[in-house]
Amino acid sequence: MVSAKVARTLGSIRCQSSSSRLAPAPEIAAWIERITSRSAEVTYDDIDDRRASQLRRTLPTRLGPKGGLDLPDKGTLPKAHHLAYFQPGSLLTELGEDGSSTEYNAPAPYLRRMWAGGSFEWPSDPQTALRIGERATQANSVASAEFKSGMIFVNQKRELYHDDPREWAVREIRTHVFRREVSGNEAVKARAKKEATSATPPAAPSHTFTYTPTAPLLFRYSALTYNAHRIHYDRDWCKSVENHQDLVVHGPLTATLLVELAERVALDTGTHLRRFEYRATSPMYVDRDILMEATPMEGQEGKVEMTAKQEGRVGMRAVATFEAV
Repeated sequence: MVSAKVARTLGSIRCQSSSSRLAPAPEIAAWIERITSRSAEVTYDDIDDRRASQLRRTLPTRLGPKGGLDLPDKGTLPKAHHLAYFQPGSLLTELGEDGSSTEYNAPAPYLRRMWAGGSFEWPSDPQTALRIGERATQANSVASAEFKSGMIFVNQKRELYHDDPREWAVREIRTHVFRREVSGNEAVKARAKKEATSATPPAAPSHTFTYTPTAPLLFRYSALTYNAHRIHYDRDWCKSVENHQDLVVHGPLTATLLVELAERVALDTGTHLRRFEYRATSPMYVDRDILMEATPMEGQEGKVEMTAKQEGRVGMRAVATFEAV
């Protein structure tokens, strides 16, 4: 049974009282029916050493005396580094006004996109990880889409396989939320205020990591993931259209860095990171320190609460689940 603390930590993107739901317009309901009934899109990519090594050279967790090294052929691809592969195939003319790929975007007027959260899952056997030099397969589908509180939530299901399709390597849920307003950011501010005022005093973290996101970091991560969303490089767009304070740190970048910290926990405890569930709670911006913390959850063996904080505000919450090797 999930504890009350876990429920408070992650919340549920999909659960909300029926009294707060509004029925979508018929055209939105029809779009939801179409997108969720699509067959899975199957694509292939080579887990090449170039992208793997470039990502290692970019991530702040990998920089230092032993960082920035090339990965050997047939070496293991680190967890969450698969996000640099299976890049979107949109034509430049097919991108949204905000620069985002539109294959799974909601229709107008719900055009303002935010990476809201998701989860990663890996097999119990660490030997089943993706490896450098192999060809991998991805099956991508929309597991569910939902209209609630004047927004549309789209949950993509991505499953990555080795050459043998019976042997899965990564299972991912990727949640985007689409809003109709193009200015204001009231929903984000209200959620951030709730996070800042309702959190109980945390226990002492077992592992921490602090870094300062920079514009070059965001540029390189956007390039590696083929992400043209303007909130990560266009300051004028961020401030005048999206009402952000500055360039926004990528949600998947923050999730990847938290996974990197979770891997340090696994190494120090002799365990295996099995699952990682995360939720974005507030935007985080360039040139301001981000503190990441991993704290064992009281009474929850094998579970660690993880947060990314900027200027005292929680930008992302996660729960990492570990099991014995």
